[in-house]
Amino acid sequence: MDKLGDLISRQKWLKPVETMLGTVADAVFLKSAPAGEKVRNFLHGTWFGHPLHPAITDVPLGAWTVATALDACSLSTGDDTLTGAADAAVGIGLIGAAGAALTGLADWNYTFEKPRRVGALHAIINLTATACFLGSWWQRRHGCRRAGLTMGFAGYACSVVGAYLGGHLVYNERIGVNHAPEELPAKFVPVLRESELSEGKMCKADADGIPVLVVRRGEEIFVMAEKCSHLGGPLSEGKFDGESVTCPWHYSRFAIEDGRVLVGPATCTQPCFEVRVREGQVEVRAPRGMVANPY
Repeated sequence: MDKLGDLISRQKWLKPVETMLGTVADAVFLKSAPAGEKVRNFLHGTWFGHPLHPAITDVPLGAWTVATALDACSLSTGDDTLTGAADAAVGIGLIGAAGAALTGLADWNYTFEKPRRVGALHAIINLTATACFLGSWWQRRHGCRRAGLTMGFAGYACSVVGAYLGGHLVYNERIGVNHAPEELPAKFVPVLRESELSEGKMCKADADGIPVLVVRRGEEIFVMAEKCSHLGGPLSEGKFDGESVTCPWHYSRFAIEDGRVLVGPATCTQPCFEVRVREGQVEVRAPRGMVANPY
């Protein structure tokens, strides 16, 4: 039972925060502008094949951990030779925090319900941590080292809490993980009769327990996993334009031929199947490169 997530989801005071963050995200990421799609794809990590946000969060958390350790060592030993390195680490963390905030906001804008509220609290705490370290950096530069250290320690405590909530979003709410099936049938299995397929019309079928999307384009039949790799949206309820399938939930778009991501927020390729027609039956299996012994 997700007690923490349930507790946070009941915090109605976070609703205005969600509204504000959504408004900021729509403006920053050019939701209605043609260039916005490229900006969002970059921030999601569509080009990377992996969510970009968790990779960038290591920068501020790592840098601030170094800064906190050096500050603690300097205080306990009285060795001032470590202060320069600690101050530099604080600055590096602030730069990384800007990237983490942008990529995190981009991903958060495509969440809903409980994950959205948990993410809003995650953002508040991380912004608080960043504000503390920004104040710490300012105090250090202006000779108020004791105040700078105090703010730094407070910021690090906030960053640890924020990191915990980030882990909760991944491991409990499954945000940023691949929702598409990873184990595909090694041998050909039937999915439906070829006569059931109409030109350009998507059908949902079952391949040995895995929901699949089947579509005919001319003489070719394409089959891919029906559950969107982003957050599990039903691709069969989306749109097919002859070349790609668009998820109805968050509008990720996948190439029908190989499942590659054309438009985010998805970052993981959609699994596709090897297809054959035998005695009027459409059959599928995992591509040859995915199985050691298909027979």
